[in-house]
Amino acid sequence: MFPPFPQEKALEYCYKLIDQLDTHKRIDFETDIPNPALNTDMLFSGKTGQMFGICVCKDADGNEVVLKAFSGQYNSIWNVKSWVPPLLDEAEFYKQSAESDKLIHELTDLIECRTLPEAEQKELKKKRKQLSAESMKQIFDLYRIFCFTGEEKRFSDIMPDNQMPPTGCGECCAPKLLAYAAKNGLKPVSLAEFYYGKENSSGKKHKQFYPPCDEKCSFILPHILGLEILYRDESIIVINKPSGLLSIPGRGEEKLDSATTRLKNLFPECIEQPSVHRLDMDTSGLLVMAFNADAHRNLSLQFMNGTVEKRYYAVLEKPVCPGDGCQVTELNGGGKPIAGRIELPFRLDVEHRPYQIYDEVNGKIGITNWRILSLEDAKKAVKCYRLAKMYERDLFKKHKTFVEFVPETGRTHQLRLHASHEKGLGSPIIGDNLYGTQKEGERLLLHAHYLCFTHPVTGEKMEFYSEN
Repeated sequence: MFPPFPQEKALEYCYKLIDQLDTHKRIDFETDIPNPALNTDMLFSGKTGQMFGICVCKDADGNEVVLKAFSGQYNSIWNVKSWVPPLLDEAEFYKQSAESDKLIHELTDLIECRTLPEAEQKELKKKRKQLSAESMKQIFDLYRIFCFTGEEKRFSDIMPDNQMPPTGCGECCAPKLLAYAAKNGLKPVSLAEFYYGKENSSGKKHKQFYPPCDEKCSFILPHILGLEILYRDESIIVINKPSGLLSIPGRGEEKLDSATTRLKNLFPECIEQPSVHRLDMDTSGLLVMAFNADAHRNLSLQFMNGTVEKRYYAVLEKPVCPGDGCQVTELNGGGKPIAGRIELPFRLDVEHRPYQIYDEVNGKIGITNWRILSLEDAKKAVKCYRLAKMYERDLFKKHKTFVEFVPETGRTHQLRLHASHEKGLGSPIIGDNLYGTQKEGERLLLHAHYLCFTHPVTGEKMEFYSEN
């Protein structure tokens, strides 16, 4: 994962913490009576070392608050004075573990009884495996994940299909530090993590710094932060916006929550209007926003001049039927259209906002290039929507049409109208509640998966892909 906050300030405190670990050779160096179980020798003599992290925050009065955390348990200990606590209640954890461990050990004793028939042993092993899975689920249910949106979530709110999160999810330093900050009304300013101890199997080395991990943190950090941050520097930030979130706040209290609002909550120094382009609330995908006025001006001009390249994935309700506003540029072996270019004029229907209508006289031309995806590419593309596995499989069983759109203009609802209109592709995007149909539980299957622009300060070409 890309580090969600600047690291510089936290690095200063990390180096101080490393010195304290080197000097005191224990992590409870702030207590008068040391606990032998909290020495650092075990990080070198055992199987592996451990991750440590620092998060520098500001409280409501602007005072600096420095938080520190270690990953998971330290030598089977959850809570250590002056360190950020875990995301679960320790007493509840041990109670739950004791109950399940007792049953699992009883089954293990029976399994190891050599007088039992093989069939019975096999059944007991199956039961033990099921009991272990149920125990893990109950333990994950103990986690309380505090978010900067003001919400408190559980893993059941985060994981699709009631899937189990990866082992150790929620125990890394970054989630512990940031969830604690969110719970206590602190604003993160800087975050950094380092590894201390014997090199582990993944190659992490002593006193080296690492960003939040893709394996576990990527599941939980976007929920804690309220944003999935793909890139950030002093001038810009690129996020992967979820479906259902506004790009900018609308009118009324119920429409205040947006990508822009969440950005300003996380980064208070951000300019008042950081947005330089938008995605519909129901469309997911890549958004770039600016932290300062110069970057905003530069990016806005790039979008205005059409030098920003955007690509979208979409799933259509039925096979395409190109109309007279669509020029077919490529056919497959069977003579069916698989690529083309749509040019249609349309405008706002002022009596049915925000609906757009085809209008040859008063409409503005929207231009979209399209291509039907191969099965292999469609399977990759569908992951972007983060659907339930069953629904994902259903899309292929019902032979929906998977396409990539490359717009040359940026009109409101351009892709949705170009897909659905009879002069375009004649096939609405699945889940489109304006130009098609949206069944209960469906989302709009339109996702901005590629974004390319010039960095407003360095002039570097910046390319981003949102595929998982």
